[in-house]
Amino acid sequence: LEELGDSDLVQVFSLLPLEKQVEVFEYLEEEEREKLVERLPKEILIPVIENMSADERADFFKALPKEEQGKLLKSLSEGERRDVKFLTSYPEETAGSVMTTEFVAIPANYTVEEALELIRREAPHKETVYYLYVVDDKGHLLGHVSLRDLVLAQANQKMKEIMNPHVIAVGVMDDQEKVAKVIQKYDFLAVPVVDEENRLLGIVTHDDVMDVMESENTEDIQKMGAVSPLEDEYLETPFVTVVRKRVVWLSILFLAEMLTSTVLSHYEHILEKYLLLVFFIPLIVSAGGNTGSQSSTLVVRGLSVGNIQLRDWWRILLREFAIGLAMGVVLGSIGFVRAYMLGATWLASLVIFLAVVLVVILGACIGSLLPLGFYAIGIDPAVTSSPFVASLVDVLGILAYLWVAQLILGL
Repeated sequence: LEELGDSDLVQVFSLLPLEKQVEVFEYLEEEEREKLVERLPKEILIPVIENMSADERADFFKALPKEEQGKLLKSLSEGERRDVKFLTSYPEETAGSVMTTEFVAIPANYTVEEALELIRREAPHKETVYYLYVVDDKGHLLGHVSLRDLVLAQANQKMKEIMNPHVIAVGVMDDQEKVAKVIQKYDFLAVPVVDEENRLLGIVTHDDVMDVMESENTEDIQKMGAVSPLEDEYLETPFVTVVRKRVVWLSILFLAEMLTSTVLSHYEHILEKYLLLVFFIPLIVSAGGNTGSQSSTLVVRGLSVGNIQLRDWWRILLREFAIGLAMGVVLGSIGFVRAYMLGATWLASLVIFLAVVLVVILGACIGSLLPLGFYAIGIDPAVTSSPFVASLVDVLGILAYLWVAQLILGL
């Protein structure tokens, strides 16, 4: 369908049975959906929208212009209209914004036989029935039962007797990334979403979490490249928007890099006397920047998956210091040999060696501590991107390099 022209797309879509129309509509890209909304007659479009899964329908309405939302909402049945308004009322990137209301909740005083009968009636209209949630008469979440346990239980047993009261749930205003981590950690097919009073509002399923994880990972990768996150795909984002998203960080980094000229001018007398030292400036600052980027990437990922906690900062610092020292000695030795081969005195070559060691240690320590510092004050550690760390280490690296030169060469 995505390969067809506009008129053919509408014609072929109209020939499909309703069930297949719904399935196809949920998978189509936003551009094709918009074409269908514009061109399909209401008697075909409305049944498709009403039969979509609740969370997919909510996402569809969020993507529509306000004026179009109002028109379509008026055409929906009262129940579907109320459901759309409920699901679209929660802020973006919260559990409420990605949950669905298509779950099975069973009263605690129901018998197994009554519960099975309820499932038979409701299952065709629900997204999943593998997990069943037990609630009281006010909708408070009391426990859960797997479909397997329900089938194996005695017909006259009450749900409150066979349920597992230890339920792991998420709050409706929790960040969607937290929801994804809960499902990933416990290998759930779905996780219940509750309000402040522990009333069951919906569930988030594993397939929705995969979309969330892809979105969050994309956002982190963009931030680590010093790009403000793009809301749409790269090729679909307007030219001006891409420039604006990228130039802000580049301007900040550019201004930061200007400090290098200040440092160089301060040590001009050293560079005039030992011109060979100039040739090693790119080598030394890149060694520090690359080391810092490596450390930053490892720590940001560790924070993201929960392998690293803030309380581990001193262990990380000591570890990165030792790693930086070891790597600095290796890289510094290579630099020493290269400088000596180019005709530098052994003293000037020693400057290269010590500077590389110092700068690599600085890069490792700064690259590991910056993400932790940002995380501690509530800023996404992904913004401590490779360009950000590299720019900071560039300035400090040149300062350290020329300070070592002044110290060793006695200038």
